[in-house]
Amino acid sequence: MLSGYPEETTVSTDAPLVLCVATDLPRFRVELVREGAHRHCAQASGSLRGRDGAIGPVDRPWRWPRFAFGPSPTWPPGAYTACLIPDCAERTTTPDARTARALFVVPSERAHLAVNLPLFTYHAYNVALGEGEKGECLYSGARAVTLHRPGGGNGGRLWDERHVDRYDPSSPRQTFAHWDAPALAWLERQGYAPAVCTDLDLHHGRLPRDLRALLFFGHQEYWTREMRTTVDAFVRSGGSVAFLCGNTMWFRVRYEADRHAIVRDGTWSDDDPEEALTGTSYRFGGGRWGGERPPTGFTVRDPDHWVFAGTTLRRGQRFAEAEHLIGYECDGTAAKDEGASLATASLANWPVADDGGEVLGGRAAMRLRKLGHGTIFTAATVDWARVLAHGEPHVERITRNVIDRFLADR
Repeated sequence: MLSGYPEETTVSTDAPLVLCVATDLPRFRVELVREGAHRHCAQASGSLRGRDGAIGPVDRPWRWPRFAFGPSPTWPPGAYTACLIPDCAERTTTPDARTARALFVVPSERAHLAVNLPLFTYHAYNVALGEGEKGECLYSGARAVTLHRPGGGNGGRLWDERHVDRYDPSSPRQTFAHWDAPALAWLERQGYAPAVCTDLDLHHGRLPRDLRALLFFGHQEYWTREMRTTVDAFVRSGGSVAFLCGNTMWFRVRYEADRHAIVRDGTWSDDDPEEALTGTSYRFGGGRWGGERPPTGFTVRDPDHWVFAGTTLRRGQRFAEAEHLIGYECDGTAAKDEGASLATASLANWPVADDGGEVLGGRAAMRLRKLGHGTIFTAATVDWARVLAHGEPHVERITRNVIDRFLADR
C-alpha cells in the first residue's frame, strides 16, 4: 500500500504542504505536479522512509504520518497532484489513480478569473481505500465523512465506480481528472489564467482579490450554507458566476472543523431552493447514470442573445446532440419559467426503467440571469466540460462568449 492525503487542501507559498502518507513500502518519493494545459513537476523529493498508518473511521481524521514540503514561492498557482511513487518505480504520467495520489491547490492572491473544484462532492462519493458500493461514504449511509483520508479528487476509490462513463471511460466520475482537469487545460490553452479554489475556500469566504468571474465545472452537488453565502454575496456585489455544470447545489452539508468533516444536512429544495441562486434545479431535470443515453443536445430558443454570438445557430436548431451534451445529470426550470431559457432540452425519451437513472421534471434549461449587481450563467449539464474539452465548436464559442463578457463587465 502507498496512499495519502493533504492536511490542508489549499496551501500557500508561505506555509509548507503537509502530506499524510501511509505505506508498507520501505521507501518512496513524491513529485508535486501542476495540472493544466501542460503537466509540470514543480518539486521532486528525495527518497523518504515509509511508515505505516491505520485505516480510520469514515468520519474521523486518519492521522497518518506527516511529511512537509516547501514552502516554495516558485510553485505557480493552480491545481496540483502529489504523486506518491515507490522508490524503484519510474516517474508517473497521469493525475488519476485509485491510490498514491493527493490533490491540492496553490491559491492566487489576485486574479480576475477563478475555477472552483468540488472538494465536498469528491469526498461525498469517496470510499477511500474501500471497495466501491461496499465502502463507506455519504451515499452508502454514512452521516459524515472526514476530508482527512485519501481520495479528495484523486487517490481514492469511488462509490459509483461501476457506473462507467460511456463517453469518457478514462477515469471515474467524481474525480478531478474526469471534468475539472480537462476544463482547466482547455482554459489555459485558450489563453486564460484562472486561479483555483475549492469548496472549503468558498466555505471560509476565501476568494482572490480583484475577482470578476467564478467558474464551476462538472458535478458541484454538495454545498454548505457558507459556500452559498459567499457566492451569493460575490454576485450581488457585481461579480459573475458561470455554472458550467449540472446537478448543482442539490445536497446541503455542514462542515465541522474539529474533525475536518462534512455532515449531511438535507437538500436545498427542502427550505431554500437552489434555483434562487442558480436559476435551475435538478428536480426539474434528471439523470442517466449507467449505460448509454439517447443523443441529446440543447435546442436554441433565443439565437440573438450575445451568448450565441458567432455560432450561426438559429432558433430551433440543436447543437452538441451527437456529443451527448445533456447528462449525465442535468438541471431545468419549472414549466412556467421555461420561456426565460436561452436553450432547452427534453429528457422524455431517456430510458430509466432499469433503475439506471431518473427523469424528474424532464427538461434541461440554459439560463442567464441578473442577481443584484452581478450575473449568473447556467449551462445546467454535468457533461459540459467533457464536450468542451473535446472541441465541440458551439460549446467552445458559448463558453468563450460567457467568460469574455464576464471579464469585461466589471
